[in-house]
Amino acid sequence: MPRNTPRKSKRTQSKPQAESPVFGPENYKLMAIAVTLIFVGFAIMAIENEISGFFSLYISPILVIAGFIVFGWGIIKKPAGQQTT
Repeated sequence: MPRNTPRKSKRTQSKPQAESPVFGPENYKLMAIAVTLIFVGFAIMAIENEISGFFSLYISPILVIAGFIVFGWGIIKKPAGQQTT
C-alpha cells in the first residue's frame, strides 16, 4: 500500500490569543474618582486644621474611606466584554 497522502499532524497550530487588558476604561475612571475623593478628604482636613471641626471630624474621614472603597471596586470590577474562565 503506497502512502502518498500526507500525514495529519496531531499537533494543531493555533494562533496565539491576544491578551485582554487587565483594566478597562471604566476601571481607570473609577480609580481616578477614588484618588480625587482621597485627595479632597485629606485637603479638607488640612484646610480646616481643627481637631474638633465638623468637616475634619466627620466629612473628611467619610470621603477618604469612600475613596478607598471606590478604588477597591475599580480594581475588582471586570472590564466590559471580558469573559470569565
